[in-house]
Amino acid sequence: MAFTGTLYEGDGVIHTMPVISGIQARMKGGVAAAQPALGTATLGRAQLRAWSSLLSPIVAAIKFAAQWLDRKSRDAHYRQIEGYLSQATDHADLERRLRDLERGNRFIID
Repeated sequence: MAFTGTLYEGDGVIHTMPVISGIQARMKGGVAAAQPALGTATLGRAQLRAWSSLLSPIVAAIKFAAQWLDRKSRDAHYRQIEGYLSQATDHADLERRLRDLERGNRFIID
């Protein structure tokens, strides 16, 4: 089964939308297909280099912030696990707590 138009879902059922060319749309008083937004086809190489040089530090800063947040949340999670395991009273309790963690059971820190 092949669709030849864009899909939309308005009432929970996926329908096909008819493809209308620019001439047909103008004849019916409608709007022709929208022109693509500013993309690589309309930008020259110099403009692309300028945009990439502007965005490069921003992208690097976002990556750094994401890595920092990931590292901090991972460290906090490991501290919680260490705190939970340090509350074990004996070797058997420690083994049970480790087994619970390996099985994915949630632990509660008192």
